[in-house]
This record gives sequence, structure tokens and C-alpha cells, in this order.
Amino acid sequence: MSDLTAPVDPIRPVPTPPPVPSQPDVSGKTLWMGIAYGLAAVTIWGAWPVASRFGVGQTLTAPDITFLRFLVAGLLLSPLVIRRGHGGLGWGKAIILAIGAGAPYTIVTVSGFSFAPAGHGGLIIPSTMLTCSTIGGAFILGDRPNRQRLLGLALVLGGVVVTGSAAFGLGDEYPNLAIGHLLFVGGGMCWSIYTIFSRKWAVDSVQATALVSVLSLIGFTPIYLIWRGDALLSAPMSEVLFQGIAQGVFSAVLALFFFTRAVGLLGAGRGAVFAALVPGFAALFAYPALGEVPGPHHLIGLGLVSFGMALALGLIGQKKTV
Repeated sequence: MSDLTAPVDPIRPVPTPPPVPSQPDVSGKTLWMGIAYGLAAVTIWGAWPVASRFGVGQTLTAPDITFLRFLVAGLLLSPLVIRRGHGGLGWGKAIILAIGAGAPYTIVTVSGFSFAPAGHGGLIIPSTMLTCSTIGGAFILGDRPNRQRLLGLALVLGGVVVTGSAAFGLGDEYPNLAIGHLLFVGGGMCWSIYTIFSRKWAVDSVQATALVSVLSLIGFTPIYLIWRGDALLSAPMSEVLFQGIAQGVFSAVLALFFFTRAVGLLGAGRGAVFAALVPGFAALFAYPALGEVPGPHHLIGLGLVSFGMALALGLIGQKKTV
């Protein structure tokens, strides 16, 4: 499993931390500042599925949104890569991280929102990432999960299965719901690659995010131009600006800064609390923004996933030193 100070993508739920021996002694202004930064990060992560679903429901496509995300983030973070290069990581390893968390991950997950509700993506993507990161971490990193983590993961998988069973009841509104769910699972699996190897190689989070953004911009731009040409020029400017800011500025840059600050002020253990809030925030935002009313399957799945994530992250059932 990855620790929370490892590289994280700001639009998705964070890697799971190992138990830590102690937490920093925080109180007063420091405590409330840490909470504010953490809530700001989780708000962006929870809003990302809603923004993506909104985008593919209008004029833009998944390739358009992917290109806008890395065009903006890549240009913003390119000075860091120009100054530091690969930061000692090596370009081969940087490319692997970019495959896991860059353009391939984004285009797969955003494509899923063409077939399934935002709330389902906000639940299935982080659940799959957490599960695959645990399994991969056990084999690649030697991080063997204890019984509590295994129980938590079983509940997470149960929640995903329950949510997936909604495909049998939403056929009229979402005839290809199962395709969307499979794409969300694929995106979570991609992200687990990033999670595992960022931990294995102990990469600086800011440097990794910059490398992923810049390499995705360089690699995806020619593909996009051949695939979509000048499609963005005919899209409404309001949609282009909204997605460019939401995806490239907030999701790719600001959420990373907010979460890093939260962990610095509160410690990794307390910071894990915010990871467990992402599925709930996504469902909460999807209702007023997109009119997505959670059905029984989604609500039950959300409950199982949230409780399972809390167990797997060690937020409950363990004594903590504070």
C-alpha cells in the first residue's frame, strides 16, 4: 500500500497509509487549518466526477477533456520539469507513472461517465484503486495486509458489487451502465499502478505530479490532434474554459497542494480520514448538480464502501496515539 506522502493524483482518492507510530501534537489554529486544507482537497476530489460527467454530457468528449486537463496542468507544471528534469527518477519510471495516472487513466475514467452516473464513478474508482493497491502491494512491496484490512477490503468489494448490480434496475436511463462500471474499474486499476510504484520508488509527490502532467501533454497531444483535430475550436468557449480550469487547475494542481498541506499539519494518520470521505462527497455533489438521485443499490454500496475504507485505512478498530 502506498503512504499518503507518496505521489498522489489530486482528482482521485489518495493511496492508503501504513500504520504510523504517532501523530503530531496539533491543536488550535494548526488543527483547524489542517482540517480546512483537507476538506478543500476532498471537495475537489468529490467534485471531479461531477465535472467530468457534466462535460461528457454536453459538447465535449472524453478525449477533449483529457487533452484540456493535461494542456493546462502540463503548461503550469512544465517549469518544474524543465528545472528539475526527472528528479533522479529516470524517464522510464516516469513514463510508467504517467501511464498509471496520466492520460490513459483519465481517458478511461472520463469515458466511463458517458455511460454511468458520477456518483457510481466516485465510488467504484477509489474502491478499485484501494483493492488493487493492496493486492499489488502485497506481491510487489511485501506489504501484507492484516485481518482488519482484509475485512475492510471485503466490505469495499461487496459495496462495489452491490452498486454494480444497479445495472439491472437502471437499464432505461443508463442502458450501458455495465460498460461505465467496467471503465471505472479499469481506471482504478490504472491508478493502482501509480500508487504501488510511486511508493516503491519513493518519488516526491509534487515532482511526480509535474512529470505525469508534462509527459501526458507531450504524449497525448499528437494522438489527440490526429484523433480529434480542431474539434475544440467548434466547442462552446464556456465549456472549454470550465473544463480547463476544473480539470487542469483544481483537480491537477490545487488539490495536491491542499492535501499535502493537510498531511503536513495533521500527519498521515489523520489525513487518511479525508480519503474515506471521497465517495460520499461525490454522491452528495451529484444530486444537486446533475439531478442524480442515489438509488437503494448506490446507498447500500456507499455505506459498505465507506465503512470498509475506514477499516482498511485503519481509521477505526485500532488504537491511535494522539
